[in-house]
Amino acid sequence: MKNKFLSFIFRNKQDMFRLTHWRLTALYSGMLMIFLTVFIIIVYSLFYMIITNDQERRIISLAEQETKAIKDILIQQTAPGFIENQNVIFLSEDQFFFYVTNSRGELIMGDEVNKGLRPFLLEALNNWTPKGNELKYVEVPIPRHMHEFSRFRSGDLKLLTAARPIIMKNHFVGMLYIGMDVTSFSKISQWLLILLVGLAVLFIGFAVFLSHLMSKRALVPIQEAYNRQREFIANASHELRTPLSVIFSSVEALEMEEDIMTNDFSKKILRRLRDEVKRMKKLINDLLTLARADSEHASLELMKETFDFRPHAEQTLQSLAELAVKKEIRLHFDSPEDVIVSGDADKLTQLLYILLDNAIKYTPNGGEVSVKLHIESYKQRHLLIISVKDTGIGIPPEDAGRIFERFYRADKARTRQHGGHGLGLSIAKWIVDAHKGQIDVHSEVGKGTEFIVKIPFSLQ
Repeated sequence: MKNKFLSFIFRNKQDMFRLTHWRLTALYSGMLMIFLTVFIIIVYSLFYMIITNDQERRIISLAEQETKAIKDILIQQTAPGFIENQNVIFLSEDQFFFYVTNSRGELIMGDEVNKGLRPFLLEALNNWTPKGNELKYVEVPIPRHMHEFSRFRSGDLKLLTAARPIIMKNHFVGMLYIGMDVTSFSKISQWLLILLVGLAVLFIGFAVFLSHLMSKRALVPIQEAYNRQREFIANASHELRTPLSVIFSSVEALEMEEDIMTNDFSKKILRRLRDEVKRMKKLINDLLTLARADSEHASLELMKETFDFRPHAEQTLQSLAELAVKKEIRLHFDSPEDVIVSGDADKLTQLLYILLDNAIKYTPNGGEVSVKLHIESYKQRHLLIISVKDTGIGIPPEDAGRIFERFYRADKARTRQHGGHGLGLSIAKWIVDAHKGQIDVHSEVGKGTEFIVKIPFSLQ
């Protein structure tokens, strides 16, 4: 998974900056969204708590006043414990109803804003068994034909109710119920929440747009610096190729002089100079390849054709046979007689060369390196399978996910010893990605490594 992510990052600079742009946009907008969400929650919670606490405080005060008034009436009664129907209005400005029921649940006193609502209010209260000085929000369904005299335009009436037991001389007389209309507050709360959510959506859209612009502006200097660096590498590499070619030709010319080659010291110096020039030439070619890979038109550079890949693979093996012989490494080649594929012949040959060169370099003396080619059918298409397996030092698990990064070297000491720059596998990955293929690595430290490449193609 990590290899796929890295290949996406390094496929070309447009993908890299586009991904970074969207990640910065998500970061900026995410921070603004979190701040806005917290702000809305705090504002709505404060509003709801302040209004709710004020309503509960008022209904508790009303319940205490009503309880005291009813007890005063009971004291004046000639028959304690019995309340006659009194024509007394206890309703205050905030009060919607009050009822007093006896121990059997029968109404013995009460009043409400609208007489027609009494049956519905009593039915809602019958379903409530109060515990102590409990407060409760009660929803009372209102018939459609009674909406015209209600102070609300709703099918339900929402009431904040309180219950208080009336006790005289340790004798339970009845239960007082008192209610306050909070329907308007409930509707206002709902509309306020909808309004805040709507504003949040609007500001989130603005935050995403603003974050998009901010992240784009933030990347401008970075992208310009990246382009200048890429152009410098490409231009410098191109300019260096000519003098290096001249130096290399001069070294070859000096090696043809008998007087110089008879001197062991001069011969040794020329050999070192030749090797270093070849090393520099390879590095410059690799840098040019990566510079082209970073180009917006990198995919257009592939020269696709139908060809037999086996002769190219055999030529690659022959070109590296001398290096294998020096290290006493046995090369094995397994391939069908014909390996007809469609792709860029030069790039696929370069891919095999990189993998085989790495396998030989990192395999101890006396080891083995195997190259295997074959074709598989896959969803009405074909797959070129390239396997390069060695008995080398292997790759630690913590480094396996980074070996395709540019200039990354798992063991810098070994890499310097073997003359690597950390660019070969990056180029190999680019070639595979350019062919829309896949490259996997299986390795075990001390036992060896196997690279498996799968290149899809269709024969015309």
